[in-house]
Amino acid sequence: QIERMRETCRIAREVLDAAARIIRPGITTDEIDRVVHESTIAAGGYPSPLNYHFFPKSCCTSVNEVICHGIPDARKLEDGDIVNVDVTVYYKGVHGDLNETYFVGNVDEASKKLVQCTYECLEKAISIVKPGVRFREVGEVISRHASMSG
Repeated sequence: QIERMRETCRIAREVLDAAARIIRPGITTDEIDRVVHESTIAAGGYPSPLNYHFFPKSCCTSVNEVICHGIPDARKLEDGDIVNVDVTVYYKGVHGDLNETYFVGNVDEASKKLVQCTYECLEKAISIVKPGVRFREVGEVISRHASMSG
C-alpha cells in the first residue's frame, strides 16, 4: 500500500509540474485546470476534486487573496499575481494531494515575502508535529512566526 501511495504522489507531482510549466501572464485558470485534467487522465488517474461535493473542476486555483480551494475560471492571470495550484490525483485506490504557490511574471517584494513567510510557517509547523502535540500548539507556532514576520 505504501508503494501505491508513492506512485500516486509521484503522478500528482508530475501533474502539478505540467501545470506549473504553463503559468504565465495571460493564461486563465481554466487553462491550468485543463492541463491538470488531461495530465491526470493520461497518467491513468482521476482528478479527485472533480464532482466531489459538486466541485466543478479538476484542481483548485487560488489567486492572490483567495486562501484556498479557488475554482478555476476564465480570469486571466496578470503580471504580479501569485497563484496556488492544488492537485489531488486518485490512482489505484489512493489519493495523492499536493499544492504549490507560483509567481506570475514579476512579483513585488511584499508578495515574495508573503510566500516565503507561509513556507516558513509550514516548515515550523511540520517540525513540531508528533504524537501528543495539540492542534492549537501548531497554530500558535504558525501565528507567532507570521506575526514576527509582519
